[in-house]
Amino acid sequence: MLSDILAALSLGRRLIGTIADLRRDIQSVRSGDARKKVRTERLEALESGLGELESQAKEQDARISALEQSLKDTLRATEALAERVSTIFWIACVASGVALIGLIASVIALTRTIH
Repeated sequence: MLSDILAALSLGRRLIGTIADLRRDIQSVRSGDARKKVRTERLEALESGLGELESQAKEQDARISALEQSLKDTLRATEALAERVSTIFWIACVASGVALIGLIASVIALTRTIH
């Protein structure tokens, strides 16, 4: 009878150990699927976010290129305008000098004719 009790206890311990191992295996399988699912969802969200960032970066690059080209065109137009204004300034200076010389000559001529 004592041997039967010890055999039952031994069998019970093995049964409890086997159930505990089985429970760990089941939990690892369940949690692994859930973790994989969560990881997959996170990776998909990350890829989606990266795709959006990449498209925004391309749009910004296109805008920067357009802005850079616009600034280059504005610079060329400003330089051309500055050259024209400089030319007009020197033409006006020369014309003023010639007019001053003409004024002086006409005052001299007027004073000689009056005497």
